[in-house]
Amino acid sequence: MGSATPARRQSPPNSKSIPTIKLRRLRRPRHFSTPLFGVAILLAAVLAACETEQAPPKDEPDVVIFTPAPTATTVPPPSPTSPPTPTSPPATATVAPPTPTPPPPPTPDQPAVPTPAVDLTDYTVYRQTLLEAHADDAARLPAAPHYYIQARLLAGEVPALVGVQRIRITNQEQTSLNELIFWLFPNLPAYGGTAEISRALVDGRIVDFEEILDGAAVRIPLAGEVDVGGIADVTLWFSATLPTQVAAGTAGAGLYGFVDGVYDLAGFYPTLAVYDHEGWNLETAAGFGDSLFADIGFYQVELTVPQGLSIVASGSTLSQRTNDDGTTTWSIAAGPVRSFYAAVTGRWQAISEDVDGVLVNAFYPGGGLSSAQTAMDFTTNTLRVFNRLFGPYPYRELDVVPMPTTAFGMEYAGLFALAGGFYTEAGGAFAIAAPHEVAHQWFFNLVGNDQPDEPWLDESLANYAVYLYYEAVDWPQMQNAMLENIFRYRYNAARNLGIDRPVSGAVVEFDQSNYINIIYSKGPLFFHAVRERIGDGAFFAALRDYALRHRYGIAYADDLFAAFHRHSDTPIDDLIAFWIYGE
Repeated sequence: MGSATPARRQSPPNSKSIPTIKLRRLRRPRHFSTPLFGVAILLAAVLAACETEQAPPKDEPDVVIFTPAPTATTVPPPSPTSPPTPTSPPATATVAPPTPTPPPPPTPDQPAVPTPAVDLTDYTVYRQTLLEAHADDAARLPAAPHYYIQARLLAGEVPALVGVQRIRITNQEQTSLNELIFWLFPNLPAYGGTAEISRALVDGRIVDFEEILDGAAVRIPLAGEVDVGGIADVTLWFSATLPTQVAAGTAGAGLYGFVDGVYDLAGFYPTLAVYDHEGWNLETAAGFGDSLFADIGFYQVELTVPQGLSIVASGSTLSQRTNDDGTTTWSIAAGPVRSFYAAVTGRWQAISEDVDGVLVNAFYPGGGLSSAQTAMDFTTNTLRVFNRLFGPYPYRELDVVPMPTTAFGMEYAGLFALAGGFYTEAGGAFAIAAPHEVAHQWFFNLVGNDQPDEPWLDESLANYAVYLYYEAVDWPQMQNAMLENIFRYRYNAARNLGIDRPVSGAVVEFDQSNYINIIYSKGPLFFHAVRERIGDGAFFAALRDYALRHRYGIAYADDLFAAFHRHSDTPIDDLIAFWIYGE
């Protein structure tokens, strides 16, 4: 529902070249022995995302055994009161007939689980999830949607979630609203699950709702029009099922479901759609690429899971409660974030490290400690670099999890997943995937964009950020490999194969033969061309300006171009026309 106001604009750097960051020297991963050109070929399958050589440490890091997390509590409905025993009339003579009393109007059936009672104007809980310097950011965004979700994970042959969520929604648009649209992402073909809403309340009144987009979304009517700045209080009872196999080559690709003992809960709850210059933005995603386009929001989540399972989620776990029925309820808060994500399993352990006050947790399955340390090294060093380049990461935690996905990785708010296949003796492409996914903490989460319609705006920039990372840590071999063997090689391959096309365009306008080549290789070359044209000082000032000006909001292509124009008078319209729009 429109862009949120940024918390504060900070002054961009005015240096004439990219700063060289002094870091703890990163040991070269013992299993990362693929030749650099081979890395480029390996990356053709999915997205893209390494540092100086070092000998492995002599001592193993401390290992933290990951402990389980809690879920939402279901409150039983009140028992109906027994009717009074009728009294016999007196046995005296004549009794006048009573005056008939009109029957009361029918009361609609009440939900089996009552509407959660919670103060959705209280933002103090989010101070526990943000670094001290950013603790006031939540209070500066009172119009952002505020979710309170109670859900229970049900194990079984077809795993499922049942729950209720209450959302406080402020009309941030320039026009009144008479309806709300919520996505049910599990119903998208790429997710392979199902989801439904069984009941909806708006401002305490039960309303009828309509499924649209083949069940991928629902339309919730409002009680009259909600004016600009007005508020709607919506409660939705929902359920969802999870697939139990990985469908390669899809947006799901193991990123939603239950596979290898891990419950991957991406988009399991009804998600408010974005209202923008198009009205309700309801572009459905292709079978590949990203599906999420959402406003920044706040999430308090009570997730109940079987005992023995643990939760890694966006934000921070506030408490755990053991229940008498063999479950544990985890209370989690996250915000301001682009969405809420949780992974549930009993199979992981973790190592942790502090970076600029941020607790980085790298989770791993049995036998994957060495891989987790490699993932940790790339993540912590990249976080240091991007804090300098794009503005500080504001949250207390950043989690890295292994997932049974056929993609290299996937970004979420305050958390990212790497392919579980990397966590073996053979190793994996942590050197590309980890920096790429860390970049998404800025370009996807902090700065939102229309991923189905403008995928290049976050993906191309995140992949060019990998090149910037290797430049900052002074690893010229990997820097050159990114530029020549990944960007230019794959772009030239697209041209030679006759599948070149403009970088701009919705995911549905691409096919899998050119999506990777164009979005992850040609797109970064646009940023490199702009940098060469306007110079390093203006280029890095513009990127930082863009990241801070649109922090917690939504940005479009013109916003990025405007940042370059603010910091340089050198014309770049020809570069935009050639690389982005193919003119």
